[in-house]
Amino acid sequence: MLGNRSPPTYKQLATGTGGSASSVSNLGSNSKSCSGHHYQQAYLGHSHACYHHQQQQQQQQQQQIQQQQLGHHHHHHQSHSHGSRTSLTPTMKRGKKNWGSRERSSMSFLIVILFFAVFGLIILTEVFMIDERSHSGLMAMRAGGGGGASLGGRMGDSMPDYDNVKDDYDLDDSILSDNKLGFIQFRDNKLKIQEAAGADGQRPRYAGMLLNGAAGGGAGGGAFGVGVGGAANGLNMPLIPWGQLLPDKVEETLPHFPFGTAPSDGAWQVVNGTRFKFFVYSAYFDRRDGARLVRVIGATKTRGPERVWCRFWYGSAPLNNSESSPSTTRAKYTSATVMARVKIIRENWNLKYSACFVLCPVRAPLLDVPQYVSVVSRLRAPPGNLLTLRNTDHDADFAQPLANVSGSGSGTSDSRRPLPHAPPSGEQIPDRMAVCVKPFHFSYDQALYLMEYLEFYALLGVSHFTFYNHTLGPRASCVLQSYQRGQIPGNLTAFDLEPLPPSEAANNATPHVLKSLHYQRPTVSILPWNLRMRSQKEIRTEGLFAALNDCLYRTMYRYKYLALVDLDEFIVPRYTDTLNELLSSLNQRFRNRNTGAYSFQNAFYYLQFADDPLASSGIPGGNDQLGSVRASLVTQRKTRRRYKLHPQKQRSKYICKPEAVVEAGNHFVWEFSPGMGSLNVPPKEAILQHYRVCEFGGNDCIKAPSIMDRTTTKYVNRLVQRVDAVYRHLRQRCDLPALPTLPKRPNAQSEMQHKEKPKLLQKMRELNAQQEGKEQNTSELSTKKKKLISTIFS
Repeated sequence: MLGNRSPPTYKQLATGTGGSASSVSNLGSNSKSCSGHHYQQAYLGHSHACYHHQQQQQQQQQQQIQQQQLGHHHHHHQSHSHGSRTSLTPTMKRGKKNWGSRERSSMSFLIVILFFAVFGLIILTEVFMIDERSHSGLMAMRAGGGGGASLGGRMGDSMPDYDNVKDDYDLDDSILSDNKLGFIQFRDNKLKIQEAAGADGQRPRYAGMLLNGAAGGGAGGGAFGVGVGGAANGLNMPLIPWGQLLPDKVEETLPHFPFGTAPSDGAWQVVNGTRFKFFVYSAYFDRRDGARLVRVIGATKTRGPERVWCRFWYGSAPLNNSESSPSTTRAKYTSATVMARVKIIRENWNLKYSACFVLCPVRAPLLDVPQYVSVVSRLRAPPGNLLTLRNTDHDADFAQPLANVSGSGSGTSDSRRPLPHAPPSGEQIPDRMAVCVKPFHFSYDQALYLMEYLEFYALLGVSHFTFYNHTLGPRASCVLQSYQRGQIPGNLTAFDLEPLPPSEAANNATPHVLKSLHYQRPTVSILPWNLRMRSQKEIRTEGLFAALNDCLYRTMYRYKYLALVDLDEFIVPRYTDTLNELLSSLNQRFRNRNTGAYSFQNAFYYLQFADDPLASSGIPGGNDQLGSVRASLVTQRKTRRRYKLHPQKQRSKYICKPEAVVEAGNHFVWEFSPGMGSLNVPPKEAILQHYRVCEFGGNDCIKAPSIMDRTTTKYVNRLVQRVDAVYRHLRQRCDLPALPTLPKRPNAQSEMQHKEKPKLLQKMRELNAQQEGKEQNTSELSTKKKKLISTIFS
């Protein structure tokens, strides 16, 4: 019906009318194609054909817009390829912008998460994989170029995690075949190192020594029972992991006994030929749990320590006083070489260098226990160190009475030598206690405090001290040398009264008398400690963990108990007089045979706390000299401690059984023998009294809650007598400083009068009663009263 409609009629407008201008402006944009049909009169309008044309044009524009929108959402990339570009509305532009920022935020977040994940993985690798990374077995290897049989199974212990074996030892074919270096070739056998099979198809390489067997034998067991057979060449190639011997033919070509080097027992010596610093200090034979192991105390690189060998030296001392020629002496020493394993001691602060164990098995029945050991990094080089092996059956500390080694039995004393004897173990070890102290440094020279330390622990039952001298002042050195030589008086006659608990004191109980009837003058060992590593820069605190573990094995089998404490630390029992009595009491009550160490909680006695007034009160019945000694003793002046104790393994110290410990730490034992453990001693039994300044600097530490603890006063009389005796003896010899002067006290007469005043007042009361009750001479009573009054108020 729309087609039958007549075209619209328009009203005639006057020329120049404002409404016509408005209509033209509104319709002109949509009717440009119909401009030729406009009348040129004053009125404007459209014809019927123009109207239909306009409607069709609007419909086409709407359809194009819809198609463009659909094409933008579903065929965006295709529309661009055809060159059709669609303009985006502001809403679409805002949506695209928001989507891009969200994507960038997500990517940034993922990058941050990835960074922290990689960083955490690196930290875990550094912490947990520094050492003890070893192969659990032998690698599959091929001999030659043909398809050989693979080597499987496990031989000996796990091999140390070393790399670049060939470079470390520098034992390539050209060196080993060089007759000038002493390496010989017997038949077709030759000592060589090959590369393990890798992805690059290079020569096989494995961390060990390979020895080619006789050709043509096929696959077989080799000299050590494990071999690699090669079908092509019939090579028999046993691998030598750590602890295995070098063949005798090769051993004969190595450098001989280092006669130019004096055997050492407790001195740092260098391991020649290493890329990084490597020193060894002492060597001990460890036979616990059926093992036969040479354990060398050393210091080397913390991460990736270099590979080394142990060369065992065997020889016998001459049976008479006749002098032997150098050639005869040289011939008496034989050697055996095993591949060593370096085990880093755990506590090292991740510094560049650390204390370590060099472990060298002595495998029976092939080897006997050697007399000396040298640690070398290159087999062809002469040894740069020579260590005396301790804790063997021939150790002088375990020597038995001399025996006649002559067959006829008529030999003289020149033909007698000690019989070998195994060290004692278990209950056979003497019930004595020793103390180990970390190396002296910063030229330590507190001589008076050192005397207090030695004598206080001697009263606690300690019989031996081991010190390590890095830098020591002249006065302290003189005091220690006097103890070491036995030039100290050993008398002790003083006694103390045990402090009574408040309940017993209220009942007027009689205090128990404390006497040190078994007191013995302590012995002292001073070992040099010239370790050429920068303290706290390259290694922690002068390599103290090497010192602690050396002292552990040095006292093993000689003392039943060993305390590892610092110079400012005292383990003080509460209810017993000595540490031996304390440990015996703990053993009886807990009855745990597996106890290998006793751990004590730490209590700070800050030096900033005020001195105890009792310290300056002198000694009852003593002179001013004894009073001055008491006033100078730290354990008597500082009796206030922090109320809160540190938990176990935080600043705690311990007393251990040396034969039950494998690796000693500073605050606790790192490794026990199998089946052994630690006992945490209750604080009511004993604590570690630690005398030091505030640990974080300043004086804020004294604001913490504190308590008065005068447990050490039960040793005051005996301690003062012992320190005074040593001080008087060494005053001139060691140029000791003068003792501090005591504060002025009332003279003896005024003090006596002060004590007698109550008695005089009582006499006054009695005189008054007599005067009232009896008729006596008034002048005589008056005279007595005047004398009493003058005495009281004088």
